Amino acid sequence: MNKTTIERLNGFGRQSVPFVALISYDRPDADVVCPLEEASKHGIRFKYEDGVAENQENAEKSPHYALDIRPVDFETYKTAFEKAQQRMEKDHVGLINLCMKTGLQTDLSLEEIYCYSKAKLVVLYDRHFVCFTPEIFVEIENDTITTHPMKGTIGADVPNAREVLLNDPKEHDEQVAICQWMQQELSAVSDDVKIDKFRYFTKVKTVKGDIWQTSSQISGRLKPEYRRDFGDLFEKMLPVGSISGAPKAESEAIIKDVERCKRGFYSGIFVHFDGKVCRSYVLIRFVGSDENGALHYFSGGGITNQSEAKKEYDELGKKVYLTF
Repeated sequence: MNKTTIERLNGFGRQSVPFVALISYDRPDADVVCPLEEASKHGIRFKYEDGVAENQENAEKSPHYALDIRPVDFETYKTAFEKAQQRMEKDHVGLINLCMKTGLQTDLSLEEIYCYSKAKLVVLYDRHFVCFTPEIFVEIENDTITTHPMKGTIGADVPNAREVLLNDPKEHDEQVAICQWMQQELSAVSDDVKIDKFRYFTKVKTVKGDIWQTSSQISGRLKPEYRRDFGDLFEKMLPVGSISGAPKAESEAIIKDVERCKRGFYSGIFVHFDGKVCRSYVLIRFVGSDENGALHYFSGGGITNQSEAKKEYDELGKKVYLTF
């Protein structure tokens, strides 16, 4: 984040001014922070699954639509995957999140995707992107901060899907690694950090069928200097560990080296402060638009030394979906 973004987040937090913010993964010049009442002027609209929203429309019946998905070919993915694993071994990195861009052709507009999508958070940013994310980053209420790192995905139609996912050594180790890392992240801004829940399940509905995902819940008691200085807090914690890797600096360097383009807002965060509670979400399940209006879908997954290229490639494809 740049200095202006940090100062605006700190200022709104200290004055209890409701605001929204879009913080990118690797384009700090594009970040947006504004009072909540000015969100629409900046092209930002959002809605929550629980109905808590400042600008939510009534959902209409899902339309019929065309959708042509054009994923990166396996050989291209495999080349990046193998390069990432080589760098990970050399640099002693235990986990990175490797992401790729999938081309999309559809007769739906970004606004239509926004209107029909259902998720924990759905956010539309003008002509730039729509995101329907299932992943909370951190929630801050009073002096408590909570995070919910998400790792592990499987189709709900797989026989004994939940047991298969729970008993997969790679998926277990990946969740352990990200929980350890997020405990460290929270410890930088809070005390008494603990894992409240380890590997709980959520079911996500997609047009391809339901999928199971596992997350964990970790919480801490905020240090006094971070209770309303949201800019300083997010500067300390970003980028999100579950979508970059660990150790963070080394994993970021590998991502920059092996991924094919900048992520922009994908895997950044959306922040909403209502004057009392600060909610933030990871910008995944993400449909973006380039300067010519062509659509793409970013997706990815965690890579460890136990990962298999074909399995990870298939998971990347499973995460390319709409929710209606």
